[in-house]
Amino acid sequence: MRSPSPAEARARLKALLGLSEEQAARAVDETLDTFRLDLDEFIATRHAELQAEGEDNPRIFDRIAEESKSMLFRAPELTPRQIRRRIYG
Repeated sequence: MRSPSPAEARARLKALLGLSEEQAARAVDETLDTFRLDLDEFIATRHAELQAEGEDNPRIFDRIAEESKSMLFRAPELTPRQIRRRIYG
C-alpha cells in the first residue's frame, strides 16, 4: 500500500472532517513536519512543548521515552537519563 500524496491527504481531511483547504493544508504540513524529525530534533521539540505546558522534567523525560517508541523514525529505546543527556549534554 502506498502512502497518499499531500494533496490526497488534504482532500481526504476536507471530505472526512469538513476542514477548509487552509485547515487541511496546515494539518498535513504539521503531520509531515513531525515525521521528518530525527530523534534528537523530536526530543528537543517535544521537551520545549511539554515545558511550555508546565510539565516538570522528570515527567517530561518519561513521556518522551514512551512517545518515542511509537514514532515512525527508528529510535533506540531510551531511558529518561539518556533523554536528559541529549537535551542538556
